[in-house]
Amino acid sequence: MSVDTPAPAIGLTEVAQVTGGGEGNGLAVMADGTARSWGKNVTGALGNGTTEERWVAGVVPGLANVVELAAGEYHVLALLADGRVMAWGGNGAGQLGLGSPSGPQDCGGDPCSTTPVAVPGITNAVAVAASEETSFALLADGTVLAWGYDAYGDVGDGAGVGTGCFCVPTPVTVPGVSRAIAIDGDQNSAIALIADGSVMTWGKNSEGQAGNGTQTLTGCECSAPGVVTGISTAIAVSVGDYADFALLANGTVMGWGDNSDGGLATGSFEGPEVCDGPADFGCSRTPIPVGGLTNVRGITGIGRSAAALLEDGTARSWGYNAYGELGNGDHGTEIATPGTVSNVSGASSLGAGEYMAFALIGPSQTLSVAFAGAGKGSVTGRELSCPPRCSGRYPQGQTALLTASPADFAGFSGACTGTAVCAAKMDSDQTVTATFGVPTGTKITKAKIVSKKKKATFAFSAPGAITGYQCLLIKPKAKKKKRKAKASKKAKKPKFGSCKGPKTYKGLKPGKYTFKVRALDILGADAKPAKRVFKIKPPKKKRR
Repeated sequence: MSVDTPAPAIGLTEVAQVTGGGEGNGLAVMADGTARSWGKNVTGALGNGTTEERWVAGVVPGLANVVELAAGEYHVLALLADGRVMAWGGNGAGQLGLGSPSGPQDCGGDPCSTTPVAVPGITNAVAVAASEETSFALLADGTVLAWGYDAYGDVGDGAGVGTGCFCVPTPVTVPGVSRAIAIDGDQNSAIALIADGSVMTWGKNSEGQAGNGTQTLTGCECSAPGVVTGISTAIAVSVGDYADFALLANGTVMGWGDNSDGGLATGSFEGPEVCDGPADFGCSRTPIPVGGLTNVRGITGIGRSAAALLEDGTARSWGYNAYGELGNGDHGTEIATPGTVSNVSGASSLGAGEYMAFALIGPSQTLSVAFAGAGKGSVTGRELSCPPRCSGRYPQGQTALLTASPADFAGFSGACTGTAVCAAKMDSDQTVTATFGVPTGTKITKAKIVSKKKKATFAFSAPGAITGYQCLLIKPKAKKKKRKAKASKKAKKPKFGSCKGPKTYKGLKPGKYTFKVRALDILGADAKPAKRVFKIKPPKKKRR
């Protein structure tokens, strides 16, 4: 059975992310950090401790603080806010990352886990992705881990494993990939968006998915991690079965790979090139513009088809349509140009499984990044890479993860605090300030001088991840005595001392004072303290 036009999913409200698996199941992250699942369950992909199908959304037990879900053909990954990764479902290729392609349970003769288990050794992930039987985790330092099926070089080794389970059941680092800010995977290939706007791919390349002008038909039919030709301003990436896509900063989309089902939306099922194979087919081994699309804010591969979310909240789809995955009501008819997805308006994101697509309907919120401090650095995360792209839009309720570099990072402030990964809950528009180096911009925001009470009070502030303040009051110089005093030790230079605002000084004698204050962070103090010169006037003499 298939659904040709989008219809509401029963019992799902306050959803932050939605996606689907190849086995025919759906998955959602809720705004409260829990997860829901529904659909087929042969290998335990619903994560509820059974292998029974469930056709309405139910809770995945034992999960909290979920940020993102990703699904392969038979397994699911969950990224938690603390950087850990949980996995469940089939494990025949070691895709659960447990070090072996066996157990821990049996699902009709196939190794599996019907409940979530922790992927060992991962504590600082910021994104997850899955291809058919391979898993990926993007770490806070911009590197990528991969594990599971590897017959097509899925883990980035450029050769593939050809014996035993054809797998690498323990997470390994994908070589040559650094400063990645987003990842995706499907049908034995993977893609990474790099912070500078370039794109890297690896894995199966039999249809030109590498995007570098080549097509590999011998050996493992695979390609080691390499840069996609001619892309330098990408802000999002997605992978279909045999074609890859990159969303550019100007709102257009580039695609490469197989076009035999209209997957590149060229208006034709032919060309623009002819790729070799069992039967010659239309393809492009290098990126080309997809379907004349503009004002795009999101892109997703749907097996052998794809969909784009536009800035106005509507969606366009193209390609294969045997199961109604284009959502246009025309079951079974492939299309080679982007067409409108029926009943979708006000969407904030798209999600997809092998032959299914989802639109998350509801508001989105803006996350903006600002900088403070004397140093320089960068902040990266899905939807932004700052500088130059310092804002992104996220579905309401979603948790956005940000990381900062380089080493002189002093911390986040605003929507999140600390030096670890920033997890900003997008309940409303948010601003995050990243401080690099020592503070700058300490200001005295208020000063109240009361000579009559011999008192002075100061309020002060500074931008960024401030850990405290230091104050200094330079008092008036004492008047020189007429008689020569005995030689004394050299007067000590006044020093800054720890203080909190507002700072009040009492019992001040008449004279001219200088008040200074400087902000502190974990790396040191503001090199240019704020200063205020003031006077305490002597009391007026009473008239006789």
